[in-house]
Amino acid sequence: MKLQKVKYLLSVFNRWYYKIRNPQYNRQKILLAYSVPGWFSQLECETLYDLLLMTRGPVLEIGHFLGRSTASIAEALMVSKERRTFNSYDLGFVSENEFHEFFDVVHQKIVKVPKLAKNIYSQGRTSTELAKANLEDLGLDSYVNLISGNFIEIDKGMYDFIFCDAIHEANEIQLNLPHIVTRSLKNCIWAFHDMSDSNINLILGISNSQFLKRADRLGIFLYLGEQ
Repeated sequence: MKLQKVKYLLSVFNRWYYKIRNPQYNRQKILLAYSVPGWFSQLECETLYDLLLMTRGPVLEIGHFLGRSTASIAEALMVSKERRTFNSYDLGFVSENEFHEFFDVVHQKIVKVPKLAKNIYSQGRTSTELAKANLEDLGLDSYVNLISGNFIEIDKGMYDFIFCDAIHEANEIQLNLPHIVTRSLKNCIWAFHDMSDSNINLILGISNSQFLKRADRLGIFLYLGEQ
């Protein structure tokens, strides 16, 4: 049954991936997420949007930043007219010092603060506050529960779809992936940003999962459940 499920999902993704890569394919819809600042490409926005339309059940987002990826998910929920639980977390830093206190420890070195993050901290506001304002402007705020804080410490849910933008390299994968696994229902779809070949291999090495596809830097996996 597990092998049949994997083969089915691979066939679905192959058809979908061929479509988005085909030069003759023109997406008619311009996603609302395109207007939100962030590092997520348009293809990655479209991929999240499509994945949400293909899946069912509760949704978890780890790392909403200013809400670009969040808007992609929320618009799909709006279009589908399904009421699904959608919880979204981002660390509630309001200064560069708080950024360094967390990430310098995780990475075991001094981490450069991204320019866009510096702009947020200069306002003395959290990314969640700004993401909420962006989603309100787009009429999407009612589709998501935005939470400022660490999902590891706060979240108790179980999910069928998890998007994470907080596992960019080995240290972050080792920190966050075990907690993603404990919140994943069997056959949960994972969409992870900044997936290099080495990141993909590490994830497959420490979790019972199947790699499906990559769209730009967005890697898509199927969680196969506890071994």
